[in-house]
Amino acid sequence: MEMGWKKVSRAKLDAYRRVVDVFFQRDVKMQPMHFHSLVIDCHKLKDKLFNKGSRDVGFSKEVFQLCMKLARLYPRKLFHVYPDNRTAATPLNDVRTMLNFKLRNGGDTRDWPFRRMHFRDSKASKPLQLTDILLGALTFKMNGHYDAPDASVAKRELCDHVLGQARISDVMQSTEPSGRFTIWHRQLR
Repeated sequence: MEMGWKKVSRAKLDAYRRVVDVFFQRDVKMQPMHFHSLVIDCHKLKDKLFNKGSRDVGFSKEVFQLCMKLARLYPRKLFHVYPDNRTAATPLNDVRTMLNFKLRNGGDTRDWPFRRMHFRDSKASKPLQLTDILLGALTFKMNGHYDAPDASVAKRELCDHVLGQARISDVMQSTEPSGRFTIWHRQLR
């Protein structure tokens, strides 16, 4: 069974809560799993000016920015990055190469810290399904869907549960840069 934000319902709410609880539990087995998000106001994007007119080029640049943050937060780690399937103008291997050269030119001594970077199908990836649930809760609140008169009660409850576990009171504010669940509101110029 694939889990995802679109599939949240009253009947499945308890199962979704349990999955979220596993992520937030303080069990040593789950400690390596963190959730870092980068938020961009899409109304302020200037793809024609900065991204050769392509939203996909802009997406690749934001993947690059988020990965650079991860490289700074975890200076001794090696990374395997697997975003959910999508069509992209810039191949992820190119982004990976740019990341590794940027880090090396900045004095990073790790040998090729971004080891793998390619798209995966969320149907076959439990971590991507968990990411979809966490991100869904965050954006449900952020985009105002939570406050809509016809908002799903089950999604509201799951959103409250996720944000409560993450100790997030205002999704419109960036959190501290490090932690198990972070929000980074990137300011576009």
